[in-house]
This record gives sequence, structure tokens and C-alpha cells, in this order.
Amino acid sequence: MNNPDKVQTITYLPGEYILREGAKCDALFIVKEGQIQIFRMDSHKNKIPVGIVQSGEYLGEMSLISDRPHGANAVAITKVTCVKITSEALEEQLKSAPSWLVALTRGLVFKLHRTNDVLKR
Repeated sequence: MNNPDKVQTITYLPGEYILREGAKCDALFIVKEGQIQIFRMDSHKNKIPVGIVQSGEYLGEMSLISDRPHGANAVAITKVTCVKITSEALEEQLKSAPSWLVALTRGLVFKLHRTNDVLKR
């Protein structure tokens, strides 16, 4: 995972989008510094807060593992520094993981997506 195109450090300024609801996922983001607001938009274009992601946490993993669009928006609250790991880099790492562990992880993400879909209704 040493390829600089596949792993890079990116800085976002307050108000900048890191992820957009409904967009295709191409990377996992590990937050090194800063705070990120996670929210969804309802049918009337109102923000529905989902949570705050902070230093040491990550985002984009569910969409990346399940190959589904992002289920929420992520916007920098403060200046944010993230390590961006592309889907290709993650797939390279998953090749060396036991197949049962990869299947378990994907199964858990599928169950979380299913629960989120039920809660949306």
C-alpha cells in the first residue's frame, strides 16, 4: 500500500464536502485531525444530523466495502486532515486477509445497510 496515488493525505477546509449522499464511493478516509459533520437530507432538503466524526475515526468504509453509494453527506466542521485510501489499495489488502474474515465484514456491512434502509422508511 505504498503507492502514493492510492494513499494520500488531504486537507479540507470548514464547509467543504468530503462525501456526498448518493455518490459512488472510491475511498476510505481516516481522520488524522479535525471534525466532520455527518448528515442526510430529507425530502424537503432539511439536514438530518447523523453524527460527528473526529480524529482517529474513519468514514466511507460501508459504501466502499459494499460497493453502494454513500448514505450520507460528510462536511468538514473544522480544518480536517484525512488519509485517503483508494478502493484499489483496500482491495489489495483484502486479498491477503482470510476469506472468512472478508465475508464476515461484508456480511456485517450488508446488515447495517439493511437496518439503515428500514430506518429510512
